[in-house]
Amino acid sequence: ARLRGERPPSRSPSPSLLYSPVSHRFSLARACARLAMSQQMVQLELDEKDKESFEEMQTSMGQARQEIAMLDANLRKRTTEKREAELILSELSTMSSETAAYKQVGKMFLQTPIDDLKSFLGTKVERCTKDCETLTEKRSHATQAAEKLQEDFQQFIKEHIYQQQGAPASQ
Repeated sequence: ARLRGERPPSRSPSPSLLYSPVSHRFSLARACARLAMSQQMVQLELDEKDKESFEEMQTSMGQARQEIAMLDANLRKRTTEKREAELILSELSTMSSETAAYKQVGKMFLQTPIDDLKSFLGTKVERCTKDCETLTEKRSHATQAAEKLQEDFQQFIKEHIYQQQGAPASQ
């Protein structure tokens, strides 16, 4: 296949196929595989209204995961900024107020009194602490909302599993 300039076959489906409204097989199979106790394929009975609800749930779950990831990234960033400011502040606290200190502004450095730098870094630590608390609270709410969406999604799947005649329901 490579000699003719063709791409080798992919072993896993592309991410766009997993959440595409056109192709429900991959996303349904993934969601149902978690519920199934055995390796058998699970089928769902969905009418048009249920398909729309299913797609909305998938979209909502994806958005919730993105929001949590964004909040995690922002929380890491603020925590790092706080740690850096605390470290610099602790280093400046050992120096006398007559020591020459420079603050970076773009590509240049401006001589700034140490007391001004200490107050700036102190306010930065306070601001980062407040931001971290706020982001932690938002992440907690987003996680709770994502868990609720996941429970609703699992319940939706359980309600729409196609049962063949004579086959026991798997729970």
